[in-house]
Amino acid sequence: MESKRYKQSVIPKAETPAEWKELKLQQLRTVIFAHIKNKYAGKIVINVDTGLPIIISVTSARKTAFGEAIYFKKAAAVVVLPEIIKYAEYNNWGNSKTTDGPNIIGYLNFKCKCLIDGKKENIRLAVQFQKGGKYYYNIEINKKKVHT
Repeated sequence: MESKRYKQSVIPKAETPAEWKELKLQQLRTVIFAHIKNKYAGKIVINVDTGLPIIISVTSARKTAFGEAIYFKKAAAVVVLPEIIKYAEYNNWGNSKTTDGPNIIGYLNFKCKCLIDGKKENIRLAVQFQKGGKYYYNIEINKKKVHT
């Protein structure tokens, strides 16, 4: 019997822009933030697996660029950010944290495979579910190798 569970149908392909490879990590943070803000802020992407409208916001861009660890694979992934959000598979639910504000209900966790600079990588996409039906993302890329 076949599973009806969604399987990622498209694997996004990302290449790190050549000019980004020469940057120091703090400069990379600024460039990533500007890229997301200027190219994608305000865009709503419908996730294929869940049908949820996920907002690419300036707040999410700030969290991605400045809130967590920064590395070049993550920078390359933001180039295809809407595709990652669109084709990611729902993985599990995470409860809100004690440090979260009162509008945060919890987190929908997704996973997505992506070819980054020719190598298959696993991306974790955490989508914050807020009161009022709003969803905001953050991404992290596994540092372990994925065998194909």
